[in-house]
Amino acid sequence: MHAFTLATVLAGALSVEASPLQHAKRVLMGRLDDGAHEIEHKFQPLTDFDTDGCYYTSAIDKDGNTNRGLSQKDVWFKGLAADCRDPNRLENNNVYSRRRCNNGWCAIMYEYYFEKDQLVWGTIGGGPANGHTHDWENIVVFVQGEDVKRVAPSCHGKYEHATNEPRLDGQRAKVVYHKDGGETHCWRMANEADDQVENYTGQWFIGNLVGWDNWPVVNGRSLRDYLFDAWNGGVGPKFWDNDNKFTDNLRAAAGDGVPGFDPAVDE
Repeated sequence: MHAFTLATVLAGALSVEASPLQHAKRVLMGRLDDGAHEIEHKFQPLTDFDTDGCYYTSAIDKDGNTNRGLSQKDVWFKGLAADCRDPNRLENNNVYSRRRCNNGWCAIMYEYYFEKDQLVWGTIGGGPANGHTHDWENIVVFVQGEDVKRVAPSCHGKYEHATNEPRLDGQRAKVVYHKDGGETHCWRMANEADDQVENYTGQWFIGNLVGWDNWPVVNGRSLRDYLFDAWNGGVGPKFWDNDNKFTDNLRAAAGDGVPGFDPAVDE
């Protein structure tokens, strides 16, 4: 397997000390250190990005500043991948994971943050028809023992392309962030042609993972709580417990393809 990890990417992060509203447009968000459960690392998907979409990047830095994303004024008269596909975005990325295991199954949700989701050339935010600031999309991997049994890439809040026959490299699914036809961007399962990798590294990419139980604490408060304050509804990660988001999304991702798994129970 050929894959880039953060250990092989030259670090280019700048320290960000200001609050989110004070961030200059091109100032980089710093990323959090890698740390997650062994099983979350083992089955983390390999990712790539079609050329008309953003790279994922960090949503929060070590000081608790959250990414302000790219808004209408940032991308005025620009293309779909403008300002969010620079190598430094991928070099300063994080992926956020949470697992739930029971009855011989483990489901692992991997959440990815993108600074915008732009539909067509021009701008975003001028109306709902042309996308929005911020995008969160996840990939849910269901495993039994050492085997990946099902992979469910999220697409516009649904898992319609979940499959029990995922394309794998060893124990890692191959998944691509793409523009979904006439809609905005989301994940899809990779096909053979996608081995012509389109991200700047030229290789399938594995991001810097932050597990549910491995979030740093700042001033006595977990950075996970800071993230919740910024994104606990609407366009946001789906691994929260409020409103049963995590449970409901695992249930949708599992469908009828994970017999015996209980999306609401941690063993």
